[in-house]
Amino acid sequence: MLSEYLLKHKNHTCGLILIDADDGKLLRFTATDSSRTPFLGNATLPLMKKWWEARAVPGSRKMMLERIRQAGCENQYEYLAKNLGLSLTDAWWICPVEETLRWEDVNFFKDIPGQDEKLPYHSADSYDPNASLGGQMDKYWDLSTAPPTLVKTAYRAYGQQSINEAFATRLHKAQKTEISFVDYSLEKTADGGIRSRCALFTSEKTEFLSAFEVVSSKKSAGDRSVYDSFIDLCEECGLPREDVQKFMDYQTLTDFIISNTDEHLMNFGVLRDTQSLRLLAPAPVFDSGNSMFYADERNHPYTRKDILARSITAFHDKEEKMLAHVKHKDIVKPELLPSPRSVKSFYVKYGLPEERADFIAKSYAVKLDLLHDFQRGITISLYHEKRRR
Repeated sequence: MLSEYLLKHKNHTCGLILIDADDGKLLRFTATDSSRTPFLGNATLPLMKKWWEARAVPGSRKMMLERIRQAGCENQYEYLAKNLGLSLTDAWWICPVEETLRWEDVNFFKDIPGQDEKLPYHSADSYDPNASLGGQMDKYWDLSTAPPTLVKTAYRAYGQQSINEAFATRLHKAQKTEISFVDYSLEKTADGGIRSRCALFTSEKTEFLSAFEVVSSKKSAGDRSVYDSFIDLCEECGLPREDVQKFMDYQTLTDFIISNTDEHLMNFGVLRDTQSLRLLAPAPVFDSGNSMFYADERNHPYTRKDILARSITAFHDKEEKMLAHVKHKDIVKPELLPSPRSVKSFYVKYGLPEERADFIAKSYAVKLDLLHDFQRGITISLYHEKRRR
Protein backbone atom coordinates (compact mmCIF):
# COMPACT_ATOMS: atom_id res chain seq x y z
CA MET A 1 0.00 0.00 0.00
CA LEU A 2 1.30 3.45 -0.94
CA SER A 3 0.59 6.75 0.79
CA GLU A 4 0.97 10.16 -0.83
CA TYR A 5 2.09 13.21 1.14
CA LEU A 6 2.78 16.85 0.49
CA LEU A 7 6.29 17.87 1.51
CA LYS A 8 5.90 21.18 3.29
CA HIS A 9 8.21 23.84 4.63
CA LYS A 10 6.02 25.55 7.19
CA ASN A 11 2.86 26.22 5.12
CA HIS A 12 4.63 26.19 1.75
CA THR A 13 4.09 23.06 -0.33
CA CYS A 14 7.40 22.26 -1.98
CA GLY A 15 6.98 18.72 -3.22
CA LEU A 16 5.02 15.47 -3.47
CA ILE A 17 6.28 12.36 -1.66
CA LEU A 18 5.18 8.75 -2.07
CA ILE A 19 5.82 6.51 0.94
CA ASP A 20 5.36 2.77 1.29
CA ALA A 21 2.76 2.52 4.05
CA ASP A 22 4.04 -0.90 5.08
CA ASP A 23 7.64 0.02 5.86
CA GLY A 24 7.69 3.83 5.78
CA LYS A 25 10.35 4.04 3.06
CA LEU A 26 10.33 7.00 0.67
CA LEU A 27 9.76 5.77 -2.89
CA ARG A 28 9.11 8.82 -5.04
CA PHE A 29 9.68 12.56 -4.88
CA THR A 30 8.59 15.38 -7.17
CA ALA A 31 9.53 18.99 -6.44
CA THR A 32 6.80 21.61 -6.88
CA ASP A 33 8.72 24.56 -5.40
CA SER A 34 12.43 23.81 -5.58
CA SER A 35 13.42 26.90 -3.64
CA ARG A 36 12.07 25.42 -0.40
CA THR A 37 13.11 21.80 -0.74
CA PRO A 38 16.00 20.37 1.33
CA PHE A 39 19.57 20.48 0.05
CA LEU A 40 19.38 24.24 -0.54
CA GLY A 41 16.65 23.71 -3.13
CA ASN A 42 18.51 21.05 -5.12
CA ALA A 43 16.72 17.95 -3.82
CA THR A 44 16.68 14.84 -6.04
CA LEU A 45 15.06 11.47 -5.40
CA PRO A 46 18.34 9.81 -4.28
CA LEU A 47 19.08 12.74 -1.95
CA MET A 48 15.57 12.75 -0.53
CA LYS A 49 15.78 9.03 0.21
CA LYS A 50 18.96 9.72 2.19
CA TRP A 51 17.30 12.70 3.87
CA TRP A 52 14.31 10.62 4.96
CA GLU A 53 16.52 7.78 6.19
CA ALA A 54 18.74 10.17 8.15
CA ARG A 55 15.67 11.85 9.66
CA ALA A 56 14.47 8.61 11.27
CA VAL A 57 15.62 7.22 14.61
CA PRO A 58 18.61 4.84 14.34
CA GLY A 59 17.67 1.19 14.69
CA SER A 60 20.14 0.76 17.56
CA ARG A 61 18.16 2.90 20.03
CA LYS A 62 16.42 0.26 22.15
CA MET A 63 14.28 2.62 24.23
CA MET A 64 12.98 4.36 21.12
CA LEU A 65 12.32 1.09 19.32
CA GLU A 66 10.06 0.09 22.21
CA ARG A 67 8.09 3.30 21.75
CA ILE A 68 7.78 2.50 18.05
CA ARG A 69 6.34 -0.93 18.81
CA GLN A 70 3.92 0.59 21.33
CA ALA A 71 2.69 2.90 18.57
CA GLY A 72 1.91 -0.11 16.37
CA CYS A 73 4.60 0.68 13.82
CA GLU A 74 6.90 -1.84 12.15
CA ASN A 75 10.00 0.35 12.12
CA GLN A 76 11.40 3.84 12.62
CA TYR A 77 10.45 5.01 9.11
CA GLU A 78 6.79 4.13 9.55
CA TYR A 79 6.91 5.89 12.93
CA LEU A 80 8.48 8.96 11.33
CA ALA A 81 5.66 9.10 8.76
CA LYS A 82 3.05 8.60 11.52
CA ASN A 83 4.51 11.70 13.18
CA LEU A 84 4.47 13.64 9.88
CA GLY A 85 8.27 13.82 9.70
CA LEU A 86 8.15 16.73 12.13
CA SER A 87 11.33 17.98 13.77
CA LEU A 88 12.32 20.59 16.32
CA THR A 89 15.37 21.56 14.29
CA ASP A 90 13.82 22.58 10.96
CA ALA A 91 10.49 23.51 9.38
CA TRP A 92 9.97 20.56 7.00
CA TRP A 93 7.12 18.12 7.50
CA ILE A 94 4.81 15.91 5.47
CA CYS A 95 1.03 16.25 5.21
CA PRO A 96 -1.29 13.50 3.89
CA VAL A 97 -2.74 14.78 0.61
CA GLU A 98 -6.28 14.25 1.89
CA GLU A 99 -5.73 16.41 5.00
CA THR A 100 -5.86 20.21 5.41
CA LEU A 101 -3.37 20.55 8.26
CA ARG A 102 -1.47 23.79 8.74
CA TRP A 103 1.97 24.39 10.26
CA GLU A 104 0.21 26.19 13.11
CA ASP A 105 -1.68 22.97 13.88
CA VAL A 106 1.28 20.65 14.14
CA ASN A 107 4.58 22.38 14.94
CA PHE A 108 6.26 21.85 18.31
CA PHE A 109 6.59 25.54 19.11
CA LYS A 110 2.89 26.02 19.75
CA ASP A 111 1.59 25.98 23.31
CA ILE A 112 1.48 22.30 24.32
CA PRO A 113 1.76 20.59 27.70
CA GLY A 114 5.02 19.15 29.02
CA GLN A 115 6.07 15.84 27.52
CA ASP A 116 6.34 12.58 29.45
CA GLU A 117 9.81 11.24 28.65
CA LYS A 118 8.61 7.64 28.33
CA LEU A 119 5.45 7.86 26.21
CA PRO A 120 5.14 9.93 23.02
CA TYR A 121 2.06 11.86 21.94
CA HIS A 122 -0.26 10.34 19.36
CA SER A 123 -3.40 12.44 19.53
CA ALA A 124 -4.80 14.25 16.53
CA ASP A 125 -3.04 17.52 17.29
CA SER A 126 0.13 16.40 19.04
CA TYR A 127 3.11 14.46 17.73
CA ASP A 128 6.33 12.98 19.02
CA PRO A 129 9.40 15.20 18.44
CA ASN A 130 11.63 12.21 19.16
CA ALA A 131 10.55 10.45 15.95
CA SER A 132 13.12 12.55 14.09
CA LEU A 133 15.78 12.68 16.79
CA GLY A 134 18.95 11.07 15.46
CA GLY A 135 22.09 9.80 17.16
CA GLN A 136 23.05 6.60 18.96
CA MET A 137 22.61 7.70 22.59
CA ASP A 138 19.28 7.37 24.42
CA LYS A 139 17.74 10.84 24.27
CA TYR A 140 14.50 12.76 24.19
CA TRP A 141 13.18 16.31 23.91
CA ASP A 142 11.78 17.84 27.09
CA LEU A 143 9.07 20.23 25.90
CA SER A 144 8.20 21.43 29.40
CA THR A 145 11.05 23.97 29.30
CA ALA A 146 11.38 27.14 27.26
CA PRO A 147 13.20 26.66 24.99
CA PRO A 148 12.84 22.86 24.81
CA THR A 149 15.74 20.88 26.26
CA LEU A 150 17.57 17.94 24.73
CA VAL A 151 18.19 15.26 27.35
CA LYS A 152 20.77 12.52 26.64
CA THR A 153 21.66 9.67 28.98
CA ALA A 154 24.88 7.63 28.89
CA TYR A 155 25.60 4.40 30.72
CA ARG A 156 28.60 2.97 28.90
CA ALA A 157 32.06 3.63 30.34
CA TYR A 158 30.69 5.26 33.52
CA GLY A 159 28.47 7.56 31.46
CA GLN A 160 31.50 9.20 29.91
CA GLN A 161 29.76 10.34 26.71
CA SER A 162 27.61 12.73 28.73
CA ILE A 163 30.58 13.81 30.85
CA ASN A 164 32.50 14.58 27.67
CA GLU A 165 29.76 17.02 26.60
CA ALA A 166 30.23 18.96 29.83
CA PHE A 167 34.01 18.87 29.48
CA ALA A 168 33.78 20.31 25.96
CA THR A 169 31.55 23.08 27.34
CA ARG A 170 34.17 23.84 29.99
CA LEU A 171 36.89 24.00 27.34
CA HIS A 172 34.89 26.36 25.09
CA LYS A 173 34.01 28.67 27.98
CA ALA A 174 37.64 28.87 29.06
CA GLN A 175 38.61 29.95 25.53
CA LYS A 176 36.33 33.01 25.76
CA THR A 177 35.71 32.38 22.09
CA GLU A 178 33.41 34.26 19.75
CA ILE A 179 32.53 30.93 18.15
CA SER A 180 29.07 29.79 19.26
CA PHE A 181 28.82 26.50 21.14
CA VAL A 182 26.17 24.49 22.99
CA ASP A 183 26.24 24.61 26.80
CA TYR A 184 25.76 21.18 28.40
CA SER A 185 24.94 20.54 32.07
CA LEU A 186 25.13 17.20 33.92
CA GLU A 187 23.08 15.21 36.41
CA LYS A 188 23.15 11.62 37.67
CA THR A 189 20.21 9.28 37.10
CA ALA A 190 18.70 6.92 39.65
CA ASP A 191 19.73 3.88 37.61
CA GLY A 192 23.42 4.78 37.45
CA GLY A 193 23.60 6.78 34.23
CA ILE A 194 24.85 10.29 33.57
CA ARG A 195 22.44 12.68 31.90
CA SER A 196 23.39 15.77 29.91
CA ARG A 197 21.02 18.62 29.13
CA CYS A 198 21.23 21.44 26.62
CA ALA A 199 18.82 24.02 25.28
CA LEU A 200 17.48 23.84 21.74
CA PHE A 201 19.35 26.29 19.49
CA THR A 202 16.68 26.45 16.78
CA SER A 203 13.22 28.03 16.87
CA GLU A 204 10.15 28.54 14.72
CA LYS A 205 12.10 31.32 12.96
CA THR A 206 15.51 29.64 12.77
CA GLU A 207 16.34 26.17 11.47
CA PHE A 208 19.40 23.94 11.29
CA LEU A 209 20.79 22.70 7.98
CA SER A 210 23.42 20.00 8.35
CA ALA A 211 26.71 20.14 6.49
CA PHE A 212 25.49 17.01 4.69
CA GLU A 213 22.58 19.00 3.22
CA VAL A 214 24.89 21.85 2.26
CA VAL A 215 27.67 19.87 0.55
CA SER A 216 25.19 17.53 -1.17
CA SER A 217 23.35 20.45 -2.74
CA LYS A 218 25.88 21.06 -5.47
CA LYS A 219 28.64 19.06 -7.11
CA SER A 220 31.99 20.51 -6.13
CA ALA A 221 35.00 21.00 -8.36
CA GLY A 222 37.21 17.94 -8.59
CA ASP A 223 40.15 19.72 -6.96
CA ARG A 224 38.17 20.92 -3.94
CA SER A 225 37.97 18.94 -0.70
CA VAL A 226 34.62 18.47 1.05
CA TYR A 227 35.96 20.72 3.83
CA ASP A 228 36.64 23.56 1.39
CA SER A 229 33.46 22.89 -0.60
CA PHE A 230 31.39 23.40 2.56
CA ILE A 231 33.03 26.80 3.05
CA ASP A 232 32.59 27.63 -0.66
CA LEU A 233 28.86 26.87 -0.60
CA CYS A 234 28.27 28.80 2.63
CA GLU A 235 29.96 31.82 1.04
CA GLU A 236 27.94 31.34 -2.15
CA CYS A 237 24.76 31.43 -0.03
CA GLY A 238 25.70 34.68 1.68
CA LEU A 239 27.81 33.88 4.74
CA PRO A 240 31.13 35.75 5.07
CA ARG A 241 33.84 33.30 4.06
CA GLU A 242 36.16 34.34 6.88
CA ASP A 243 33.47 33.64 9.49
CA VAL A 244 32.90 30.12 8.17
CA GLN A 245 36.63 29.44 7.86
CA LYS A 246 37.21 30.52 11.46
CA PHE A 247 34.32 28.37 12.66
CA MET A 248 35.64 25.33 10.82
CA ASP A 249 39.19 25.93 12.07
CA TYR A 250 38.03 26.33 15.66
CA GLN A 251 35.83 23.24 15.50
CA THR A 252 38.58 21.18 13.85
CA LEU A 253 41.22 22.20 16.40
CA THR A 254 39.00 21.70 19.45
CA ASP A 255 37.83 18.34 18.11
CA PHE A 256 41.50 17.43 17.70
CA ILE A 257 42.29 18.47 21.27
CA ILE A 258 39.50 16.39 22.78
CA SER A 259 40.00 13.55 20.27
CA ASN A 260 36.43 13.69 18.99
CA THR A 261 36.03 10.74 16.62
CA ASP A 262 32.47 11.63 15.52
CA GLU A 263 32.82 14.69 13.30
CA HIS A 264 30.49 13.52 10.53
CA LEU A 265 28.48 15.84 8.30
CA MET A 266 25.29 15.62 10.38
CA ASN A 267 27.07 16.90 13.50
CA PHE A 268 27.57 20.48 12.34
CA GLY A 269 26.07 22.89 9.86
CA VAL A 270 24.45 26.29 9.50
CA LEU A 271 21.45 28.21 10.79
CA ARG A 272 18.86 29.58 8.35
CA ASP A 273 15.93 31.97 8.57
CA THR A 274 12.78 29.91 7.94
CA GLN A 275 10.98 32.78 6.20
CA SER A 276 13.59 34.44 4.00
CA LEU A 277 15.70 31.24 3.63
CA ARG A 278 18.76 33.38 4.26
CA LEU A 279 21.72 31.68 5.93
CA LEU A 280 22.43 33.36 9.26
CA ALA A 281 25.62 31.83 10.71
CA PRO A 282 27.36 28.55 11.39
CA ALA A 283 25.38 26.52 13.92
CA PRO A 284 26.86 26.26 17.43
CA VAL A 285 29.47 23.56 18.03
CA PHE A 286 27.65 20.56 19.51
CA ASP A 287 27.77 16.81 20.12
CA SER A 288 31.19 16.01 21.59
CA GLY A 289 30.19 12.82 23.37
CA ASN A 290 32.39 10.46 21.36
CA SER A 291 35.62 12.04 22.55
CA MET A 292 38.29 11.80 25.25
CA PHE A 293 38.93 8.10 24.44
CA TYR A 294 35.57 7.02 25.92
CA ALA A 295 35.40 3.77 23.91
CA ASP A 296 39.08 2.80 24.25
CA GLU A 297 39.67 -0.31 26.31
CA ARG A 298 43.18 0.46 27.46
CA ASN A 299 44.82 1.92 30.55
CA HIS A 300 48.24 3.01 29.31
CA PRO A 301 48.38 6.46 27.65
CA TYR A 302 48.71 6.90 23.92
CA THR A 303 51.99 7.80 22.29
CA ARG A 304 52.08 10.51 19.63
CA LYS A 305 52.34 7.84 16.96
CA ASP A 306 49.48 5.72 18.29
CA ILE A 307 47.15 8.65 18.78
CA LEU A 308 47.59 9.79 15.17
CA ALA A 309 46.90 6.26 13.92
CA ARG A 310 43.35 6.31 15.32
CA SER A 311 40.50 6.56 12.80
CA ILE A 312 37.77 9.21 12.94
CA THR A 313 34.47 9.80 11.16
CA ALA A 314 34.78 13.17 9.42
CA PHE A 315 35.71 14.68 6.05
CA HIS A 316 38.78 12.48 6.39
CA ASP A 317 39.45 9.33 8.37
CA LYS A 318 42.59 10.67 10.08
CA GLU A 319 43.09 13.75 12.24
CA GLU A 320 46.26 14.84 10.48
CA LYS A 321 44.29 15.29 7.24
CA MET A 322 41.77 17.47 9.04
CA LEU A 323 44.52 19.65 10.50
CA ALA A 324 45.88 20.29 7.00
CA HIS A 325 42.80 22.43 6.25
CA VAL A 326 43.23 24.78 9.22
CA LYS A 327 44.25 28.31 8.22
CA HIS A 328 43.93 30.08 11.61
CA LYS A 329 46.20 27.96 13.77
CA ASP A 330 46.05 30.40 16.66
CA ILE A 331 42.24 30.49 16.90
CA VAL A 332 42.56 28.22 19.94
CA LYS A 333 44.53 29.73 22.81
CA PRO A 334 46.68 26.97 24.37
CA GLU A 335 47.26 28.91 27.58
CA LEU A 336 43.48 28.85 28.24
CA LEU A 337 43.04 25.11 27.71
CA PRO A 338 42.37 22.91 30.78
CA SER A 339 45.54 21.37 32.18
CA PRO A 340 45.95 17.57 32.24
CA ARG A 341 45.81 17.71 36.03
CA SER A 342 42.47 19.53 35.98
CA VAL A 343 41.18 17.06 33.38
CA LYS A 344 41.91 14.16 35.71
CA SER A 345 40.15 15.93 38.58
CA PHE A 346 37.14 16.70 36.38
CA TYR A 347 36.58 13.08 35.35
CA VAL A 348 37.16 11.71 38.86
CA LYS A 349 34.62 14.24 40.16
CA TYR A 350 31.96 12.79 37.86
CA GLY A 351 32.57 9.18 38.80
CA LEU A 352 35.36 7.75 36.69
CA PRO A 353 37.92 5.55 38.49
CA GLU A 354 41.18 7.35 39.15
CA GLU A 355 43.14 4.98 36.93
CA ARG A 356 40.80 5.64 34.01
CA ALA A 357 40.85 9.40 34.57
CA ASP A 358 44.65 9.28 34.70
CA PHE A 359 44.75 7.53 31.30
CA ILE A 360 42.43 10.17 29.81
CA ALA A 361 44.46 13.05 31.24
CA LYS A 362 47.82 11.69 30.07
CA SER A 363 46.52 10.96 26.57
CA TYR A 364 45.01 14.46 26.47
CA ALA A 365 48.46 15.81 27.42
CA VAL A 366 49.86 14.17 24.27
CA LYS A 367 47.30 16.11 22.25
CA LEU A 368 48.40 19.36 23.89
CA ASP A 369 51.98 18.54 22.91
CA LEU A 370 50.93 17.92 19.31
CA LEU A 371 48.90 21.16 19.28
CA HIS A 372 51.96 23.06 20.50
CA ASP A 373 54.01 21.74 17.60
CA PHE A 374 51.22 22.38 15.08
CA GLN A 375 50.87 26.00 16.13
CA ARG A 376 54.64 26.43 15.77
CA GLY A 377 54.38 25.33 12.13
CA ILE A 378 55.55 21.73 12.53
CA THR A 379 53.73 19.26 10.29
CA ILE A 380 51.68 16.78 12.29
CA SER A 381 51.62 13.36 10.62
CA LEU A 382 51.88 9.69 11.42
CA TYR A 383 54.65 9.40 8.83
CA HIS A 384 56.82 11.93 10.69
CA GLU A 385 56.10 10.27 14.02
CA LYS A 386 57.22 6.89 12.68
CA ARG A 387 60.51 8.44 11.57
CA ARG A 388 61.17 10.04 14.95
CA ARG A 389 63.76 8.35 17.13
